[in-house]
Amino acid sequence: MKSKSIVSLVCLFTALVVSSCGDQPAAAGKDTAPAGNSGIETQEESGTEVYDPYQGLEQVNYNGKEFHFAIRNFNLDEQWSDGQTGEVFNDSVYIRNQMVEERYNVKIVPIPVDGEWEDRTKILNLIRGSIFAGDGAFDLIDSYAAIVGDGFADGLYMNLNDIPNLRLDSPWWSELIRKELTVNGRLFAITGDISTSMWEQMQVIYFNKELLAENDFESPYDLVKSGKWTYDAYYSMIKDFGLDVNGDGKMNKYDRYGALYYDTLTFDNLHNSFGLSYTKHNSDGTLSLDLLNDKTVKISELCLGLAFKNNDVFFQNLGVADSRGPARDMFMQGQGLFFLSILDDASIMRNMDSDFGILPYPKENEQQERYFTTSRDARSMVTIPVDAPDPAFSGMITEALCVIGSEKVVPVYYDTVLKGKTTRDEESAEMLDIIRGGLVLDFAGEYGVQTERAGFIIRDCVAFQKDIASYYQKNESLFTNSFEKFLDSYYKD
Repeated sequence: MKSKSIVSLVCLFTALVVSSCGDQPAAAGKDTAPAGNSGIETQEESGTEVYDPYQGLEQVNYNGKEFHFAIRNFNLDEQWSDGQTGEVFNDSVYIRNQMVEERYNVKIVPIPVDGEWEDRTKILNLIRGSIFAGDGAFDLIDSYAAIVGDGFADGLYMNLNDIPNLRLDSPWWSELIRKELTVNGRLFAITGDISTSMWEQMQVIYFNKELLAENDFESPYDLVKSGKWTYDAYYSMIKDFGLDVNGDGKMNKYDRYGALYYDTLTFDNLHNSFGLSYTKHNSDGTLSLDLLNDKTVKISELCLGLAFKNNDVFFQNLGVADSRGPARDMFMQGQGLFFLSILDDASIMRNMDSDFGILPYPKENEQQERYFTTSRDARSMVTIPVDAPDPAFSGMITEALCVIGSEKVVPVYYDTVLKGKTTRDEESAEMLDIIRGGLVLDFAGEYGVQTERAGFIIRDCVAFQKDIASYYQKNESLFTNSFEKFLDSYYKD
C-alpha cells in the first residue's frame, strides 16, 4: 500500500488559496465550475451566505444503508481509512468518508480487491461472476484504467450518463475526459477527484531552478502564463545542455543532460500536448482511428530524434518497471535541467537539495490555445456494475465522494506535493491548475490494451525504433479490425 507524506494541517486551506492565485490566461483552459454553482447558498431567515461543500447536491436519508465500494488494494489508502491518526492525508480521506456517511446516513463498506495489471484476469472474473450470479455485490468499483475496458464486451458496467445524481459536467470530474470517452452517448468509466491517483499519474515536466538560473534562461513559468511555452521554447533550453562530466568521451548516467526521460510514455505524451488524438469523433456519434497523418509523423520523428539522436537527452529504454527511479535520482542529483515524469514524483523529491518547479508539457506552437497532458493508465477509473441494486443510490454517493474529495482530499494532496524541505513556490500551484485544466485522455490510447495497441503506436515506434509509416502499414489491418471490434462489442446500438 502506498504511503503519503506527512504535512501540516494548517496548509490544508493554504493550498486552496494558493491554487487560486495568479492571473491564469485563457489559454490555460482551466475547468471551472458552472455559472451559478459557486457553492454559496443564502439562508432565507438571516440572509447570510453559507458555504455548501456539496455544491447543491441533494441530501437524502438512506437510513443506514450500506454502500459497497470495491477498491484496489494498491489504492486502498486513497479511498478508505479506519480512523484519524494525525497523518493528514489519511485524516482527509477519513473526514471525506465521514462527512458523506453522516450527510446521507449511510455506511461505506470498503471491499479490498486485487486489481492491478497482473490481476486483470482475476478481477474481471470476480466482477463477471458476481454479476452473472446476481449478487448485486458492488455499488461502485475502483478499476485499474488499463484493464477496465476488458469488461465492456461482456456488458458489465452501466452507462454513467444514465445514472441519476452523477453530475459529470462538474469540475470535480474532467469535462475533457468525459467528452473524449463518450461514444454514441455512452460512457462506462470515468476519473476525477474521487481518487488522487488521477493527480498522481498526471504527466508533467520538472525543472531544476538552480541550473535554470545558472544558464540565465527565461522563466518557464512566464512562458507558460504568456502562452509561449512551446516545444521550440523547451527544445531551445535543452539544446547543447548535455555535458560529459566525467570526461570519458561518452554520454552516460554519470553526465549532465538537458532532459531526462524514463520511458516511452513520456515521449508519447507529446501527442496529447500537441492536441492530437488518435481517434476522430464523427458527426454521427461514432469513432474512427486516425493513426497516420502529417501530425503523427511529425511527433513520432521528434520523439525518435530526442530518444536516440540527441546527446542532450537521457533515455535508457529499460521499460516502465525499471527506469523511472534511475532517471529521478539523476534529476535529484542535479544532472538534468528537465525531468519528464508524473506528478507523484514531486512528493518523492521533496528532500531534493536543489529547488525544482513543475510545468505542463509544451504546446506545439503559440497558436495552440491550451496546454494539454494526460494521466497515465495506472490511475483509477470508477465504474458502476450493471447489477448495482440501486443506480440512483450509487450515483448519489459516488457524486458526494467526488465533490467532497475535491474539497477535502485534493487540497491536502496539493500540499503534500508542493511543500517540503525546500519551500516550493506559489507558481507551481498555479501550474497545477493549468495542467489539471488541460487533462485529456485519448480514446484509442485509453483502450490500447483492448485494441491490439492501436493507441500505443508512437510509444511502440520509440520502443522498437520504428518508422511510423512502415510500422502502421504493417499493422493497419490489425489496428483497424481490433478497434472496430471493440466498438461493435459494446458502444454501438
